[in-house]
Amino acid sequence: MKSSHVIILVITILCMNNGVISSPPEDPVKCTSKNTNCTITNSIGIFPDRSICEAGEVKYPSTEEELISIVATATKNNRKMKAATRYSHSIPKLACPDGKDGLLISTNNLNKVLRVDAEARTITVESGVTLRQIIAEAAEAGLALPYTPYWWGITIGGLMATGAHGSTLWDKGSAVHEYATEIRIVSPSGPEDGYAKVRVLTESDDDNQHLNAVRVSLGVLGVISRHVFYISS
Repeated sequence: MKSSHVIILVITILCMNNGVISSPPEDPVKCTSKNTNCTITNSIGIFPDRSICEAGEVKYPSTEEELISIVATATKNNRKMKAATRYSHSIPKLACPDGKDGLLISTNNLNKVLRVDAEARTITVESGVTLRQIIAEAAEAGLALPYTPYWWGITIGGLMATGAHGSTLWDKGSAVHEYATEIRIVSPSGPEDGYAKVRVLTESDDDNQHLNAVRVSLGVLGVISRHVFYISS
């Protein structure tokens, strides 16, 4: 046996014995004093924009009610805010609120799969749910998202807001947002609405231009709290 073949064989055996160890990216939001004096940056090194964005505070709502309260308080106080996801794949400029006076709203704790309706072929999830969670829950019902991006660690809210997609021209195409049938989004509003408003946008609306706008909103129209997606067999 040639020496080069021996080396390859040894490396293969070592890899099989040791396995492959991987870990998710670090939390892109870091604060020096609990949830204040914070920074956010991109967690993926291959992206060109790795600049650090400052924020005065970060909030972690775990329910839609908490999210409404956070948005209302910030709106009433005329405070700029931006949504941040669990791993922050987007360039920091998209999630940069207003320097040390701004507020980050992380969807990290909005991470529950709420319902899988096998008969209607839909899945209802919060915006911080990862693609991996959706794939696993849909599979339990023998269903799946029609198309997905390659990495299942991204959250569905970030995936939607940035137009993430797979690769196909069949059916509606490979963009995941095309299969969203309903979206609940919390947006700033006036005092008559308590400074925050929940908008429920569906495909069945007479004018679904608002749904189309929110599908790829880059996070500028509000914070999405919940999605309903079509899943196929």
